Amino acid sequence: MTLIESDPDFAALLKRRFPAARIFEMDAVGLRHLSLSHRPVIGAAVSGLPFRLISPRRTLAILEGVFANLRPGGALYQFTLGRRCPFDQSLLDRLDLEVTRVGHTFRNFPPATVYRIARIKTSETYDWRFA
Repeated sequence: MTLIESDPDFAALLKRRFPAARIFEMDAVGLRHLSLSHRPVIGAAVSGLPFRLISPRRTLAILEGVFANLRPGGALYQFTLGRRCPFDQSLLDRLDLEVTRVGHTFRNFPPATVYRIARIKTSETYDWRFA
């Protein structure tokens, strides 16, 4: 397990709770400059970042970094408050990403939703299972 956390206190707590995890104390924007392994082997990323409050430029940098470290077929699971996907369609189109709502709860106020963000599958999509 690899964790990215910018808050030093929370990163220290994560280190105590998950001693076997690799924890990078950094801003997620830096992911685009960080190779988490010699080749993308990470199958999923989970985020609760408040992307509606993050500038489009920083959002682009974060998504580029996440998908640079995900293997083909990998996905980002984004937890967000509200009923709308936090990513503009123009940004998704620019990165060839598609969004699927995979869960929600109306018991939370505002409602909480989970989205799966993945590369758009094409006929040329590389199948990592046969590599």
